[in-house]
Amino acid sequence: MAFIYDAIRVPTGKKGGLYKNILPEELCAFLIDKLIERNDLEDHNIELIVGNAIGTMGNMARNSALRSNLKRETPANTVDLQCGGAYQALKYGLSLSALEPGKLFITGGMESNSLMPQRSYHKNDPRSTGEVHLPKAQFSPYSSLPLELAAEKLALDYKITKKEMMAWTVKSHQNSSTFQKTDFYKERVIPFGLNNNRDEVTKTDLSLEKLVRLGTDELIDRTTSADFHDGAGLLLLASREIHGCSPLAKVLDVEIAGLDPDESPRGCIVATEKLLQNNDLVLSDIDAFEVNESFSCKPIAFARHFGLNEDLVNPLGGNLSMGHPYAASGVLNMINLIAALKLKKKRFGLVSAGIAGGYGAAVLIENLG
Repeated sequence: MAFIYDAIRVPTGKKGGLYKNILPEELCAFLIDKLIERNDLEDHNIELIVGNAIGTMGNMARNSALRSNLKRETPANTVDLQCGGAYQALKYGLSLSALEPGKLFITGGMESNSLMPQRSYHKNDPRSTGEVHLPKAQFSPYSSLPLELAAEKLALDYKITKKEMMAWTVKSHQNSSTFQKTDFYKERVIPFGLNNNRDEVTKTDLSLEKLVRLGTDELIDRTTSADFHDGAGLLLLASREIHGCSPLAKVLDVEIAGLDPDESPRGCIVATEKLLQNNDLVLSDIDAFEVNESFSCKPIAFARHFGLNEDLVNPLGGNLSMGHPYAASGVLNMINLIAALKLKKKRFGLVSAGIAGGYGAAVLIENLG
């Protein structure tokens, strides 16, 4: 158990947009310094744990730390659980805070689709096909479905129509547009330099009619999936009281569950079932839910599987409308969940994600204050 004392991020940018020339390490360092400044952390013992999926070689967390005002001796390490990076970083911070109660942990993620390195397999690698650039990682040692086809399988399994998914996309943009006008959003989403203080991807005037015109005959396309984005987000975590600071929420549990890579989008359901079982909870104990929207079928399938009122899931919008910067997305989702609990004065919240490579993540939090 640990406490989230602060949660911040930058506005999300489109690939080739706001941050087309900005290193993700710069965004991360910017947020580190904001956390230090906002919470008067200059003299505290801190460790940095940051997720990244498509970055450059080397320890990007250390690179970010050296760009920031953290002390040179600050431990910093990078983790890769693809779009679950922020959840894995949070789990590590949660575990380490119990071992080192005198230390504070900054966890989160950073990503740049704009500056993704152009990698290729070595010519002697049996996986090499002669391609100069590998656009996507190979998530398992055997042939597996592309994520788009795995999402299509989930939609078909739960009998989710294209129109239902498009309607969810529209609702996501409408809810995000409303959330971005609130003080909570403005307190947690910090403009980088002179850039826009709103998520670049959000469409304030999106309608179902407009979205239908952009659609294709495919069940999963740009109208029912998140695009490619840049961004960074960080959480300030501690197992003890920080003088002068009041915690936002208590982290009660983090579950990471493995499953067949062909079922990756279903991970949000699998991890939630594991978390509920391990904590002897039922769904009615939870007041609000945040499900990663890399594909619109995921939150719909989640609600359908558990028999939930869809209004309880992503009430402030989600990744379809605020962006999906892979390893940073968990912080975006966590900020939305904390906001939903505080705005509605509710107690327990659960955030969940299906993760490339055959994983699911779920986090249970309790609203404080």
